[in-house]
Amino acid sequence: MVRLLRHRLLNVVSGLKSANSLLASELDDRLTAREREYFPLMDQEYDKISGMVGRIEALFGILPKPQPAPLQDAVTMVMTNLNETFPMAEIQLDICCEDSGQLVCGTTVETVLLEAVGNAYEISRKPVKVLIRDVEGGFSIRIIDQGELLSSEVQDMAFEPFYSTRSRHLGVGLSIARRLVEKQNGTVSIGVENDENVVEFILPGMGV
Repeated sequence: MVRLLRHRLLNVVSGLKSANSLLASELDDRLTAREREYFPLMDQEYDKISGMVGRIEALFGILPKPQPAPLQDAVTMVMTNLNETFPMAEIQLDICCEDSGQLVCGTTVETVLLEAVGNAYEISRKPVKVLIRDVEGGFSIRIIDQGELLSSEVQDMAFEPFYSTRSRHLGVGLSIARRLVEKQNGTVSIGVENDENVVEFILPGMGV
């Protein structure tokens, strides 16, 4: 069902983009420079819909087989992406693992960091700390921010699909992260510690 929904939604988006391109071409000689700018803006909105469709599939569809990657490599890649996406953010990374080259599911680590760190920064607009530590049988990723302390309702609902405290947000990021983590028999939690908001993901390592 999810694949069918994805296929049909993407077909609609593709049709809209084609119609937008055709209309821009047909009206080109009658448009002012400012009016021409509307068409690429509409394409950007259609691309956002495509991205939302992909996220819905990650939330409800068949997950890809986990692919092992060294922890340090996976973290470095996603931190680069985060710094490009949120250039004004102060993201402090602290990895203290006995073996930072241990194999992990790269996709899961990247998704967890992108979703949880991005979520923490967008809500708090304050520095975000990422602590990665060894725990028995695997490792812990803790995302910490000093924004407004999370209410009990937010803590109860944070990982539920489509729950968001922000308008114009789909509210699936943490749900996707939880699904990937629990698929690997990991755990997730959220709470307040020492007047800071803390989201923690505990994941097992992967064998060779």
